[in-house]
Amino acid sequence: MNRSTNIFRTAAILTLCLLVFLIFNPISVLADEGTSTTETDPEVTETALPPETILASFDGQTITLGEFNQLWEQVPEDYKLQLDKSMVLDQMISEKLLIQEAKNMGLEEDEKVIEQIIEQIRKITEQILVQTLIEREILDKVKVNDEEVLEYYEQNKDSFTEKEQVHLYNILLETEEEAQDILEQLKAGEDFSEIAIEKSTGPSAAQGGDLGYLIKGTIVPEIEDVVFALELEVLSEVVKTDFGFHILKITEKKPETVKALEEVKEDIVQTLLPTKQKEAFDNLLEELKSKVEIQINEEALQ
Repeated sequence: MNRSTNIFRTAAILTLCLLVFLIFNPISVLADEGTSTTETDPEVTETALPPETILASFDGQTITLGEFNQLWEQVPEDYKLQLDKSMVLDQMISEKLLIQEAKNMGLEEDEKVIEQIIEQIRKITEQILVQTLIEREILDKVKVNDEEVLEYYEQNKDSFTEKEQVHLYNILLETEEEAQDILEQLKAGEDFSEIAIEKSTGPSAAQGGDLGYLIKGTIVPEIEDVVFALELEVLSEVVKTDFGFHILKITEKKPETVKALEEVKEDIVQTLLPTKQKEAFDNLLEELKSKVEIQINEEALQ
């Protein structure tokens, strides 16, 4: 019960803190402030204070450093970058004040409140029981063995295959006549990248025609058929596509490779594990149902 209650309490406080923060702190503040010296300088260390150190006291109540740290440690790291510790402490103070006010009003003795508390305890208890059962009977017991990993690897090698790639350069021109003229200039020794910058109408012109590495099967067929047959640094003839007229060259080839089993083993385990866990869970339910006689009022269900 304490664990679930703490989770609900932490979530409520974090939600309030984040909401207040987003309302009163423009996004630009996050970008401009940067990180503090203590966050970036490893030589700056904080003096460790005992957990019983009192952070706040009010109306006969206190909040200790230990209580605060217990809550702060549950805050996701991404949220910590956006939340100030003083905001979280303020929410803890607010929570205690609200609880005290509820007690002052006698709500602890209110029958409806007591019923709600009992119901919540029952629900949380049932949730923890089911969660623990699943952890012990499914999550802790169901594993993926090496034979299953190997079988999946052998049956799905295409998924672990990196296809052949080429580092492609392209000059795109509007007319075949212009393309033939540029090709002659290149064969005469003109620099490919400089001409691409000056003459190409393709999106890679500013990069000297550099299209980067392209994977076999992802390029338009007219170009793919040519570039994967080219030798390194050899100019293609003019290639016509729906985009215009191309002059192509490749500077590097990467052959098709298959990732080793050890390299992808953990990925395979994570792929197979949920299916095995679900199967085990379904079998558990079927076993439990087989032990009892379930009667369903179909008429009432309509």
